[in-house]
Amino acid sequence: MKTSTKPPVARKPVKASNAATAVAPLSERRQRRADEILAAARQVFLEKGFQGTAVSEIANRVGIAEGLVFNYFPTKRDLLHEVLRAMYEPLIRDVEEGFARIQGLRSRLRFIVWRHVRVYVETPGLAKLVLHEVRTGPEYTGAGLHDLQVRYTQFVRLALEDAVRDGELAAGVDVDAVRAMLYGGLEHLMWPTLYGNQRINVDSVVDSYTNLMLHGLQATPTVGGVEARLARLEALLATGRPPRA
Repeated sequence: MKTSTKPPVARKPVKASNAATAVAPLSERRQRRADEILAAARQVFLEKGFQGTAVSEIANRVGIAEGLVFNYFPTKRDLLHEVLRAMYEPLIRDVEEGFARIQGLRSRLRFIVWRHVRVYVETPGLAKLVLHEVRTGPEYTGAGLHDLQVRYTQFVRLALEDAVRDGELAAGVDVDAVRAMLYGGLEHLMWPTLYGNQRINVDSVVDSYTNLMLHGLQATPTVGGVEARLARLEALLATGRPPRA
């Protein structure tokens, strides 16, 4: 009697390098080892940053020789890029799924701001790595990490484009400028949380920042304010000079 065995389900291999993975995918055993190295590297990078991390410490946490790490990842920076890729992908999926469930410009912007603030609060090590040890490096645009960042921030563009289409915003809004202001402003706003001891109320910060993005610095006109301005205008027309305060 013939026995048939189903081929094992292939796991998506960790990309140690483009050259390495172009030859053949990792075996199941090597895949497990690569995953262990990535898990240990994530811990150390988030604790100590890129510059403060020694590959020997990553190897010690896995229980292997330091040289073996380089059989999987040619350089420490290659290892960092794979750690960040593994953290970015689920974050992008989370934003994508949440964004798809929400309608309306304010609700969508608030969600985007809320999710980004949570990155600073819940994974400050990731924020520090991206802001100060990855994004400023010469390899940033060529390592695929810039593309991940574009995918992560694209939801601002989608929210604005939908709002223009639905008549919530006037056509011609500068999408790139809004996106830069949203994320750049949050970076500066969250600096004391990243590098100091400041604790924040996430919902309060998110509501305030969302309102600022939507309404800017101008006060919202009130009925009394409109009436007062009309009275001043009438006095100016009647007498040629504004009324005394």
